[in-house]
Order: sequence, then C-alpha cells, then structure tokens
Amino acid sequence: MNNEHLIGKYVNQSLYTDINPVGKIIGTRGKTILIVKRVMEVKQTKEMEFISGGFAGVCTNQYEQEWTFEEVDDVFEVKMNKQWGRRGQMYIADKPRMYYDYNF
Repeated sequence: MNNEHLIGKYVNQSLYTDINPVGKIIGTRGKTILIVKRVMEVKQTKEMEFISGGFAGVCTNQYEQEWTFEEVDDVFEVKMNKQWGRRGQMYIADKPRMYYDYNF
C-alpha cells in the first residue's frame, strides 16, 4: 500500500473540543510513516467577542474563528496507527485547521 496520495494534505490533532494544526505532509516512508513539515506560526485574525456569563465570560462568535498558518522548515516523522481519526488523536485533512473552544 502506497500513501503518496496523502502528500500535500495536512495533519491536524483533535484535542476533544480543540483542534490544532500539526503540519503538511511532504513525503511518506513505508506504509505507516508520514514525513511532515511543521506548522508553527498560527495567528488569529478575527477578534473574539465576549459577554458576561459562565465562569469568566461567554464567547458569542467562537464559530467565526479565522486563523493564518505559516509552515517552518522543521521536518519530522509521524507514525500512523489505528487510533488515527478518533477523538483526541490526529487525522488527515485537505487544509490545516485551528479551533479553540472558548466556551468549554
């Protein structure tokens, strides 16, 4: 089985309600190893709005989050396993994704 069809896609990590970008797939090795170029610079481009409520406040527009992503020259290997795609694990997507749950 060849995983070259994954080159150019992104690895994101689901952390229950939060999602963090890991990096862009730039190569593969064998059946389970992905060579990933790290996404390090993540900047929020939209201002979040908060109102009083909850413990410290409630974000009224958390589903409108916008982020920019920059890749860096840090390259590393990631081993795929059966846990991929499950909650709290890594998954492959067409673009990097960042989501912070302000109302957790």
